[in-house]
Amino acid sequence: MNRTILLIEDKSSLSETLKTLLELHQFKVILAGNGEDGIALARQKLPDLVISDVYMPVVNGYELLESFKNDSTLSNIPVIMLTAKTEIEEINLAMRKGAAGYVTKPFLFKNLHATIKKVLV
Repeated sequence: MNRTILLIEDKSSLSETLKTLLELHQFKVILAGNGEDGIALARQKLPDLVISDVYMPVVNGYELLESFKNDSTLSNIPVIMLTAKTEIEEINLAMRKGAAGYVTKPFLFKNLHATIKKVLV
């Protein structure tokens, strides 16, 4: 059975490219352009995994993590942060807020894929 990934990314060119690559690896992919839409879609679709940018409009990735942690429907869905923020403080903050993984942009798809496989074990 194909696992479902909710990809929350405000740059449509990146989200479309990632969607294609993930589908080639047998994942079903749902796209959201900001954290608010992502939270609503997560509640509706209950994906196996969420990949989220940190800095995006409306609701950012840290606020998204807080929402997931405080919502019993979403609290067990792992979230991988995908961001250009490489500072250790940013990584630590995301992990403290409940991120299951952290991948920095620019990235190799094989590294993201390895993180996905590790999180979905």
